[in-house]
Amino acid sequence: TTEGSVANPLEQVSMNERSQFLREALARLPDLERQVLEIAYYEGLSQSEIAKRLNIPLGTVKTRTRQGLLKLRQHLQDFIQ
Repeated sequence: TTEGSVANPLEQVSMNERSQFLREALARLPDLERQVLEIAYYEGLSQSEIAKRLNIPLGTVKTRTRQGLLKLRQHLQDFIQ
């Protein structure tokens, strides 16, 4: 959609489907990887802020983020196919 416009019904269905696919793919991730990705995506925290909040090393946050994104990508490809 363009800025200021309302999604037509077909676009809305597509957005809802993508959102559902994403939720299902996130649910398939290990808890620790899902937690880091959800905090980053839904709350907008940086990796440093996530490390402080969870009281874990920054390197651990980076590793969980990378592993989680790779698995998320694979899960989303599974849904698309």
